[in-house]
Amino acid sequence: MNGMLRDRRLWLITIAVFLLLITVFDRNNLLDRWKLKQQIRELERQRTYYLEKIAEDSTLIERLKNDAFLEQYAREHYLMKRRGEQIYIVPEK
Repeated sequence: MNGMLRDRRLWLITIAVFLLLITVFDRNNLLDRWKLKQQIRELERQRTYYLEKIAEDSTLIERLKNDAFLEQYAREHYLMKRRGEQIYIVPEK
């Protein structure tokens, strides 16, 4: 019975050491892999954001090629005006 208990302890110690090696000390350990997966998810979110931003900017560039839209955009965003024209800015609440 004492020998069987010793064998069980040896197996438990062996398994614990193996799990410790895998999760902490190995070059490809689980903790590093989890951190890398988190980084990959964040980078994929950023990639999606920037692809959407590129699509929006491309659409804006195409629209700015139209002179009427270019004038409207300049008036709205840069408060540009024609000669002799006055602009009144009304703050939004």
